[in-house]
Amino acid sequence: MFAACGAATKRPSAPGAPTGPNAAGLVPLPCDGSVPLAPVKRRYCDRDRHYVTPAARDALTDAATRLAKDFPGIVVGFMDGSGSEGIVPFPPHLSHGDGRQVDLALCYTDTQGRPLAEVPDTRKWGGYWPAEPPRPGERIACPQGREGRAHKPDPPANRPWRLDEERTRAMVMILIADPRVRRVMIEPHLEERFGLWGHSKLRFAGCQAARHDDHIHVDFY
Repeated sequence: MFAACGAATKRPSAPGAPTGPNAAGLVPLPCDGSVPLAPVKRRYCDRDRHYVTPAARDALTDAATRLAKDFPGIVVGFMDGSGSEGIVPFPPHLSHGDGRQVDLALCYTDTQGRPLAEVPDTRKWGGYWPAEPPRPGERIACPQGREGRAHKPDPPANRPWRLDEERTRAMVMILIADPRVRRVMIEPHLEERFGLWGHSKLRFAGCQAARHDDHIHVDFY
């Protein structure tokens, strides 16, 4: 099992997969550990939820490789991309499906600032948890809360992990600098905290969507 931005670990081998586009024009993201980009949980590959366009795969591979040069041992973790058929929307998402979107997990440390390969809550949520809530005084995007599946509570204050702001910000910076990336969905308090408020590629998904302070959603051209 892998986690976003974790230290390099021994990865399970996987059968070779075709690298050319399928009938829907999509390709699978790498699941074999050949690049510093890997599924947060093996099920994203086993259930064919890891398909993207060739351009998106190249952009993600390039971003992960560049990040690994700056932070040796880092592994960028992905969750849902699209199904192999290219059908939109791709449940349970409001979008995904055409291979131009993928969710990436954030980076975490322990309370002493040491990088974590995995935090306890990821075992349950597959990378879509935990969140990094607003600090006192930071912007609250949805003061009335979110409804249904979009709602998730803040993590406990005594949690044994913290957001790795340096590595997470670096990942976001690499992505938004890439002309193949159309936009990145992120919560407003993190956009401000990272000093990136108002960047044309950073967007708020809205209160009807799941919060994007436990992962980022990347759209590609």
